[in-house]
Amino acid sequence: MEFAVLADAFKKMEDTTKRLELTQILVDLFKVTSPELIPKIVYLIQGKLRPDYEGVELGVAEKLAIKAISKSSAIPIKKIEEEYRKSGDLGHAASIILEQKAQTTFVVEDITVERVYETLFKIAKLEGARSQDMKMKYISSLLNDANPLEARFILKILLGTLRLGIAENTVMDALATAYTGTKENRESLEKAYNVSSDLGMVAKVIAKEGLQGVKAFQITVFKPVRPMLADRVKSEKESIEKMGDKFAAEYKLDGERAQLHMKNGEVKLFSRSLEDIT
Repeated sequence: MEFAVLADAFKKMEDTTKRLELTQILVDLFKVTSPELIPKIVYLIQGKLRPDYEGVELGVAEKLAIKAISKSSAIPIKKIEEEYRKSGDLGHAASIILEQKAQTTFVVEDITVERVYETLFKIAKLEGARSQDMKMKYISSLLNDANPLEARFILKILLGTLRLGIAENTVMDALATAYTGTKENRESLEKAYNVSSDLGMVAKVIAKEGLQGVKAFQITVFKPVRPMLADRVKSEKESIEKMGDKFAAEYKLDGERAQLHMKNGEVKLFSRSLEDIT
């Protein structure tokens, strides 16, 4: 899939705050996405590359991204920093800067979602003495071939500044609508997500196997279960109004909330935010 399709969808999402419109944009996007690609699209919408418990992080600093923009556009760093200060968004600044870029290459590779994802994954896995140089090389290779809108969202993903206003429930509504015809089936997707903590995998299964595949999800050792999170209330009266006449209450104690997974002598500990803290 051309990355331009995803970038265009991201732009539409940024331009609205209405949940129904956001859901429809996602439905339209999912319907033109292959089942094999759907998990990568979902991860990117979430602003990540893999589920949280795998600990895959991009770790790209703004200074490095600015250097990569300068290398790709042949525009001085100072000018890029000035544009960044004006807009307050490096992705937006990059799109403006790259509109001024002169064509410097005769052969331009296609920018596909697959290429962007795999390049970002390579960046996330880099470590060691030359890792910063390699990161800049990979980023520049994408920016060299990207149009301004594509560059804008590539950088937003890289820097963790992709703000689409998309809640996970909205993604699940869209998946249910796209692949089962009604968002009423979201509950089944939510149950699968709760026991797997991997919305990309849930998306792939609903796309390939339908609702029956999603209903087959079970708790699996070393894949943390999503924790129940409390809602704040202002008073005891409000809690009674929310919960009804009969409910149990307990003190909230200080401490570490964690999950312990054990199998065949192997042990893993996951935090409240699903990070592997073994």
